[in-house]
Amino acid sequence: MAFFQCTLEDLGYKITLPQPLGMDNQSAIRVAKNPEHQGRMRHRNPIYYGFREEVEAGKISPHLVPTVDMPADILTKALTREQVEKAVNMLGLQV
Repeated sequence: MAFFQCTLEDLGYKITLPQPLGMDNQSAIRVAKNPEHQGRMRHRNPIYYGFREEVEAGKISPHLVPTVDMPADILTKALTREQVEKAVNMLGLQV
C-alpha cells in the first residue's frame, strides 16, 4: 500500500488514513476488527491475515455495504438487466 500511497501523493492526491473500504462480507469485517472471531472460522484464508494487519495499523477501515448497493457485482456476478443498469449508474458510466 505504501507504494501506491507515495505514487498518488506524487500525483497531487491527498491520502487520508484510514481509507474506507466498502465490503459485503460481514465475516471478513468482523475478523478484521476483532481477531477473537478468527478461532471460530471454519476455513482460514491467508488473505485475511494481511487484511487484519492493515486494519490494526489504521490504514484501512472496512464498513458494510449491502449487496444490492455493491457496484463491483457487475464484474463478479451474473445480474439481471435492472441490476446491471443500477451498477452502471453507481459507477458513473453511460450506456
